[in-house]
This record gives sequence, structure tokens and C-alpha cells, in this order.
Amino acid sequence: MLLAWHLWLIAALILLLLELLGTGFFAFALGLAALVAMISALLDLGAAGQWFTFAIAAALIAPALKVLFRRWAPSRRSSGLAGERGEREGVLVQLGNGEFRLKLEGDLFPVRSESNRPLLAGARVKVRRFDGITALID
Repeated sequence: MLLAWHLWLIAALILLLLELLGTGFFAFALGLAALVAMISALLDLGAAGQWFTFAIAAALIAPALKVLFRRWAPSRRSSGLAGERGEREGVLVQLGNGEFRLKLEGDLFPVRSESNRPLLAGARVKVRRFDGITALID
């Protein structure tokens, strides 16, 4: 029989694994918040208390991780790829789940438009810079 803390642990593990897709610590923060909620379940808080604990933990952990990451591990990349100068060009690829990736020299990178223009599959784009593993295009 699955207990509430089992479900929180499963949710935490799934969220922590999702972070490997490059969500910018968002899924990691939610995974940690789910672990905090798991502790509240182990302390026999009701469902409302567990969800409240999860929400408060997520609201505190997510911005804290963002600040810590920017302070202790800022992106120092100013070109397309680490160690290279100049702009790089790649092709936008749409995955089966609808997400877009930038195909650059055979590798796929998460991609984000700095100007919020819609992304089109097959379009050749210039990479302005990288933020972590996410390619930022114009």
C-alpha cells in the first residue's frame, strides 16, 4: 500500500530526474520541495498541510537556488560555445513532445529566443550566447 510519503518521494525523484533536461534548477527546486513535503507526510500532517508545506518550500527554495547559482556558478560564456569566438549557426528541431532544440554540430541544445519570437522547425538561426546549456537566439 502506497503511503503519502511514498508518493512525495516518487514525485521528488521524477522532478530531480527532469532537471537533467536543463530546466534551470526549476525542477530541482520542486524536487527538493517534494522532499520537504515528504517529511511533513512522515510527521503525519494531513493532505492540506503537506501541500501547504510543498508550496512554501518551493516558494523559498526556487529563488534561493537561483541566487546561489548565479552567485557561485555564473555563466561565463560570451560566445556560441565555450572557448570559441564569433557567432555560430544552427537549425531548430522540434521534438515529438513539441519542445524545440537547437541542432549544432550534431548536438541538441535547449533553445530560447531572447526576443520571444515564435520558433519554427527547420529555421537556421544564429546563437547569440549560451546560458548554461541553453542556446539563446535572437
